[in-house]
Amino acid sequence: MIADPALEQLRTVDPEHYLLHDDVAGEGWRPVADLACDDAWPAIARAYAAEIGASSPVVGGSCALQGYAGRVAALSIGRWAVSGRGLRLAATPLLVRLRAGRTVGLALEAGHQPGVDGPETPTAIAADLVTHLAPVVAASRTISRLRPAVAWGNVAAAVAGAWRRVHDAAPPESRPGVEAAAASCLDAEAWPWDGVPLTWEVASTPYGASLTYRRETCCLMRLAEGRDECGSCDRLTPAEVRRRWATSALVRQPPPRLAVTCRG
Repeated sequence: MIADPALEQLRTVDPEHYLLHDDVAGEGWRPVADLACDDAWPAIARAYAAEIGASSPVVGGSCALQGYAGRVAALSIGRWAVSGRGLRLAATPLLVRLRAGRTVGLALEAGHQPGVDGPETPTAIAADLVTHLAPVVAASRTISRLRPAVAWGNVAAAVAGAWRRVHDAAPPESRPGVEAAAASCLDAEAWPWDGVPLTWEVASTPYGASLTYRRETCCLMRLAEGRDECGSCDRLTPAEVRRRWATSALVRQPPPRLAVTCRG
């Protein structure tokens, strides 16, 4: 049992996105620190590429990086949204479970609990994510060979996706605060980019207003067999991106409601 009310609330309400395991029986678990090691990434990138039908490990490394970043960003941003404190990743001993290169689970190391402290503002969340992810980005690039702008563009998309989940799960009166917090996080000086590598807006969907974004770099998923550009790809026109975001709501369920209170 994880002795953290915010994390328990998140994984009870929306386990698909916020499940932090406390039982690591089974194969595939490893310390998150392994992802900061260069020699871990050839196998991860090749496994992911093979899973999606891509001929190049560059595609697998790109997508695997974004997948892991999305998992840890969701946990920290989700915890902040419901409690006012993110997850201090540098002080949280995490395990990660990979399957075919994909991040399919996060867990606490046995005998550990998350600290009661954590980043209290969106800019502090950004700084903590940069500290945690910078060595992972660097290690992933040894096999993916992605330009820094593309690799960090993947991270930006992952973080924006985490904010989008919170925005869409929040009650309507809390959504303007989520929008402001998301902008503050992605505009933070801590990120290693000169300008945010995506643009976003609040668009109308069949489920109501949703936070949507358009990337300025491509994650390369479109190079896999039978794959198309993702809905936020920089290769699409802004109008097409808006259309895809709106129609994607027709084939997905809205996220479960969270008691979100934004504190800026």
